[in-house]
Amino acid sequence: MENQKDVFYLAGYDPRSYRYYYALLKRNLYKQNQLNGLDLSISPCTQEGEIPYCVISSSQSAVHYHFLQWDKIVQKYWAKSLLDFLYDFAYCVKQYVFSGILRIFIKESKTQLIAGLYPILYFCLSYALGFVGIYHLYQIVASWNLFAAILCALVCVWGLTKIILYGGKKFAVFWLSNIYAFCAKYATGKIIESQGLIEDFSNAILKVLHKNQTTKNYELILCSHSVGTILAVGVAARVVRIAQKQNLNLACFKILTLGQCIPLVSFQKTCETFKEDLHALGSVPLVWFDFTSKIDGACFPMVDFFCASGIQANFKPKFLSPRFHQLFTPQTYKKIRYNWYLAHFLYLYANEILGKYDFFNFIGGKNTLESKIGAI
Repeated sequence: MENQKDVFYLAGYDPRSYRYYYALLKRNLYKQNQLNGLDLSISPCTQEGEIPYCVISSSQSAVHYHFLQWDKIVQKYWAKSLLDFLYDFAYCVKQYVFSGILRIFIKESKTQLIAGLYPILYFCLSYALGFVGIYHLYQIVASWNLFAAILCALVCVWGLTKIILYGGKKFAVFWLSNIYAFCAKYATGKIIESQGLIEDFSNAILKVLHKNQTTKNYELILCSHSVGTILAVGVAARVVRIAQKQNLNLACFKILTLGQCIPLVSFQKTCETFKEDLHALGSVPLVWFDFTSKIDGACFPMVDFFCASGIQANFKPKFLSPRFHQLFTPQTYKKIRYNWYLAHFLYLYANEILGKYDFFNFIGGKNTLESKIGAI
């Protein structure tokens, strides 16, 4: 009998639209077909309502893959100018350093500690070294002409800023600072659109969940990546609360989090609503798998965010590693191991070697999510 699924995909903090993620899905799905032999096909994207979707199908399964969009909100908060970067930089220092939560990062995740300090060190060291050079140049020119020295110094500061901004974008420095700043703002309730997003996304899931209460061989997977996992906590918690009130069966509702950075919010001192949502999820026996990797510079690898955040939970996700070193050739793995940005997206990519982690089998293959992942 054909397996039926609905997958609701929630991307990370990325200003690119769902079209980018559809193209990424399509390209890598066909590559993975050559390894796993699932022979999955993917339809063009359709947008009958507000949520675009495509259909992933095979002889044994049919999947409606929905793209939960929030890129316009990301674009609103994404740092675009030097002033934006300076504001985010100052806000990150305030929320992560002066607040005292840095010691939690030291205890729980050295990877995230390094990633968090990376933008701060890059910004400070770049300007410090640059200003030393500019100062010496100023002294040399000032001995000849003071006005020319001042003008030269101003031009050099402008040029230094341009170089720092270019390097920050090229080496994913500001990508990390954007993530850190957004998560801190989210924890303190400064992202005013977040509640509306959570309501819209959870309502869409509840509608499909209600429709398929009696459908056999069916599952609904909330799949999220990166910062999208933070939004997914609020979405899933609201789904659970309303489903319980309406006596809906949650057996088919499952969660798949990839490259999660949930502690960026749950470690904050002002995130009571978020912790309440986590507590709600930890009170019900949901099927929940959480994949993180040590080479991913923007996640908390194998961190039990319930325990680390001081949240009691009767039920927790199964914390797993995709073991990327087993999925790529030594030559490829050597190239991607220290590329934090690329490693952060590998969860969504086709593999070079067939292994136990197979994103496309998880979302598109026959059988249930837990039967495919449970043995990992």
